[in-house]
Amino acid sequence: MKQILTILALSLLCLTSNAQLLWKISGNGIKKPSYIVGSHHACTFQYCDSIPGLMKAFEKVDYVIGEYDMVKSQQMTPEETMKLKSMMMMPADTSFGSLFAEDEKAKLDEFLKSKLGVPSDKLVTLKPMAIMITVQNKVIMEVLPDAATMTGMDKYMQTFADYKGKGVGGLETMNYQMELLFGGSLESQADALLEYIDTGNTKELITKLTDAYKSQDLDQLWEVFMEQMSKYDYDNVVTVRNRNWEKQMKELLPKQSTLFVVGAGHLPGEFGMINLLRNAGYKLKPVTK
Repeated sequence: MKQILTILALSLLCLTSNAQLLWKISGNGIKKPSYIVGSHHACTFQYCDSIPGLMKAFEKVDYVIGEYDMVKSQQMTPEETMKLKSMMMMPADTSFGSLFAEDEKAKLDEFLKSKLGVPSDKLVTLKPMAIMITVQNKVIMEVLPDAATMTGMDKYMQTFADYKGKGVGGLETMNYQMELLFGGSLESQADALLEYIDTGNTKELITKLTDAYKSQDLDQLWEVFMEQMSKYDYDNVVTVRNRNWEKQMKELLPKQSTLFVVGAGHLPGEFGMINLLRNAGYKLKPVTK
């Protein structure tokens, strides 16, 4: 699960024909065009103005659909919120320490003290993946400090759409994303955490992804993805989800004009949304102004 959480949390030169963030979707019986934009989940809403044509496209569409419905997620009941939080917690019948050998515990303690200032015994109620996310969120705040206090791109686009009276929705649920993150076996999560300690340089990776994103260079972004993800991880985190999104988009495109807002890593590649939609008969054209 090489660097899977970093990729999912973000999971984002010279512009080439495939190096754009905003794409117009037309053809194949569509009466009114739709759009798809690649977001950077840790970039703030201010960056929306830097993507050529994005706010013009926003004004033209009737719906804004993200990876999940962030407007609805803000209206969850306390019970629903607790259920999601519980997915991050260790089960009562398994101790955190049982997942690691003694030498691994020592390595983990040293790592967490250096990154978070606390030993592992202060975090034993959390699953290993939850600890990874805690560390990575701290690193993201170091690379992109505004993310701690300002609304992110994805949430902004949906919240603003709701304010403007547009429809808002999601291609999947928050519960699905939480299950993707925390639903794997505890042993595989522990292995991923140890591998992250041994090989991960999250700050460098997030910086590379952010630089590629802000250059609006999907080609470079694709290269970073492929450097960091195994085929198994890519298939499960990107390809499977993209194919699910493609099916939903094919149902929605003839019915409504929509701006789809998804992580930029879902756009390029053989099984990226650009290629999948083109193969389904749609015309995708990069928006440059």
